Amino acid sequence: MKYPRDFFAPFFALFVCDNFAGHRESKRAGSRTAGCGLAVLCGLLALAAGVPLNAFGQAQSTISCPAGRGDWDVLSVMMMDPGLASSYHMEGLTRGLPSSYVYTLWDESQSKVYYVKNPHGNPWDINLYDSNFIYQWVTELDSWKGVNHWNDPRSCRKFNNGSENHAADLSMRWAPRCATPGGSNSAFWNPPPSALPVNTNYYTYVGQEQQSSAQNLNYSLMELKAPGTLGITDHRAFPPKPFSVTTLPLQYTYSCTASGNVNSCKFREIFEYGVDTDVNPVDRVKHTYGWIRWRYYINSTGGNRDRAPVWVLNNTSTSDQLMAGQVSLNFQCF
Repeated sequence: MKYPRDFFAPFFALFVCDNFAGHRESKRAGSRTAGCGLAVLCGLLALAAGVPLNAFGQAQSTISCPAGRGDWDVLSVMMMDPGLASSYHMEGLTRGLPSSYVYTLWDESQSKVYYVKNPHGNPWDINLYDSNFIYQWVTELDSWKGVNHWNDPRSCRKFNNGSENHAADLSMRWAPRCATPGGSNSAFWNPPPSALPVNTNYYTYVGQEQQSSAQNLNYSLMELKAPGTLGITDHRAFPPKPFSVTTLPLQYTYSCTASGNVNSCKFREIFEYGVDTDVNPVDRVKHTYGWIRWRYYINSTGGNRDRAPVWVLNNTSTSDQLMAGQVSLNFQCF
């Protein structure tokens, strides 16, 4: 998750990822080709042995939502289904080279979902969840006092309401566990720090040490928007198979000076999570793919309360290629 200059220096995902990919070009290109061939070979061997491909993964329910309301199991869609995620990840390609990565790691025992941004195992974001909400907990640190910490597993920012009790980390609500996208139960505001356990309070860590007193994002508005579609490509097939998936967009609008007034907001990010509309055409199973696209907008009015916002796209990152390969987590921030 990326934040404005008001809070810390902005992160330009594609620029960083393109440079990172170029730095690892020769090594990464070879490993991806080998991984794709292995995936195809495994699929052929499984079919020859009479083992259905769907034995390797399928969409998994994480909660029982109320019937008759059209609610989605939001956590399920926000992560790649565990059977698929154990051996695969989403990747972006620019001019045939890796430009972004999203590896999904689900630690069910600790109610955590890790979104890992590179083959070194460094998290982009870490989300927590309980029976009611999914919470943003940890997000990457890019620049701090002129030093880039994008690949530093010992540096990050952590949402925490400051209460120092056992639920202090469950403070930055990200999405309901059950909700109808675009429905009345799909949106809410998070306030800045107050006596309430829910707020936008966060702490910065560099080299495992807390660097400053708490900061906050002012008010933030979280909205699960109506579903859309996006094309992805499955590299388990040969040749790779393109098809469309349904997307669940989470619209995150923040740095707002007034609750309930979107005019007062300065920044917006849209996270899109993918799920098979019907079934995957390669293995005929319904999968969830997790986080596949991110977009970052700036309100050109600067958050003027008396003017309608004008959202200008500033950056985007798309990971729309299902690729073989998983990583080990490397997170040492605190």
